[in-house]
Amino acid sequence: MRITPHNIAKHELVGLSIHIVDSKDPSHVCRQGTILNESREMFQIRTKRGVVKIPKGACVFDMTLPDNTVVRIDGGLLRGRPEDRMKKRTIRSW
Repeated sequence: MRITPHNIAKHELVGLSIHIVDSKDPSHVCRQGTILNESREMFQIRTKRGVVKIPKGACVFDMTLPDNTVVRIDGGLLRGRPEDRMKKRTIRSW
């Protein structure tokens, strides 16, 4: 299944470009890079300055899909283990 703005929360996110547009921690805002790994609560992102861990629930992200579409998503919708998130039947709207 192709990744689209409507089903992004059910897809594998590793490899996507990410930009943090808002965060409870001001030091995370404006960081950008590529998602290397994801756990239940964190993204591991490769930036120009190295690899950083960013909490999902505290941030709002802009993600660039393979077709260059940019999607803004609240990190709270992405919380949970990736394999469990993919199995969910419904995801609350954003």
